[in-house]
Amino acid sequence: MKIPRVYVDTSVLGGCFDKEFSRWSNGLMEDFRAERFVPVLSDLLAAEVSRAPAPVRAVHADLLAVSSDRIAVSGETLDLLAGYEAHSVLGPRYRADMLHIALATVAGVDVPGKLELQAHRSLR
Repeated sequence: MKIPRVYVDTSVLGGCFDKEFSRWSNGLMEDFRAERFVPVLSDLLAAEVSRAPAPVRAVHADLLAVSSDRIAVSGETLDLLAGYEAHSVLGPRYRADMLHIALATVAGVDVPGKLELQAHRSLR
């Protein structure tokens, strides 16, 4: 059986320390460690995490140790982002979120963007 690939963005990492989301984010981290899901990490996530508090950076480091599935911003990703922007999918304030979704889409993940927590609830 194919192991689902889950795109991870900063909200999932930060959710490990948020009262409302910690149960789901930490559960997802456990599933990554148990290889029930494959975390897909991006260079955008790495850049965002570099400015995050130390505990969030530590969770990211843990994921780097369990996943070699990494994606980089490419011309195809930027073209998709430009399409999102041209169609005003979200406002300019949410450009990074649209880039996360573009990265996940181009990478062909099974669970993209900010849907990880909801998907974790339903896949479990």
